[in-house]
Amino acid sequence: MKTARIAVAAALFAVTAFANASVTFDPMTGIGFVGKGDVQLAYGWNNAQLQANAAGVSFSYQVRQDYVAVCTFTTGEGTNGEKTHNVSHTLKYGGSSVVNYDARENKIQITGFKLTGYLDPNFGGISVGTEPKVGDPCPGNEGHDGVWSSVTAVGTGADGLYVSYGGVEVRLNWPAPVL
Repeated sequence: MKTARIAVAAALFAVTAFANASVTFDPMTGIGFVGKGDVQLAYGWNNAQLQANAAGVSFSYQVRQDYVAVCTFTTGEGTNGEKTHNVSHTLKYGGSSVVNYDARENKIQITGFKLTGYLDPNFGGISVGTEPKVGDPCPGNEGHDGVWSSVTAVGTGADGLYVSYGGVEVRLNWPAPVL
């Protein structure tokens, strides 16, 4: 199912690789390139800061699945109730990368980051939030929790490619946001 989500997200964009500024990325494989300027812009770094911090930079790709889910519960008066919720669930896929260097005048300069694929080739994403499933508990007022009685996937969206450094995660401008 996780592989299917990535495939659906990739199909939404209708191409296998995307480019924006100096970011190219294939969401099916996790392979691509992020130019140094995109990382500098994300963190407000100059060249020296990028050179110093490059080893601590990592990347991830996030896919969002949206659901319409019905929670069935018993009210305080003992009657049955139902409430429909719009629920989003995100899967985060870690990627591996290597720093891309260019030798210039006896100095090594970083040109960007080569994305070399997902850390888990089977797309073992990290779940962010709880995916609603029929029969699982759903939120309710205290003492009146219910269960999801109906869950319908209504859309998949790619939240995008993220860069992380020092516990701070920033969405790169890939794919370009819809205005």
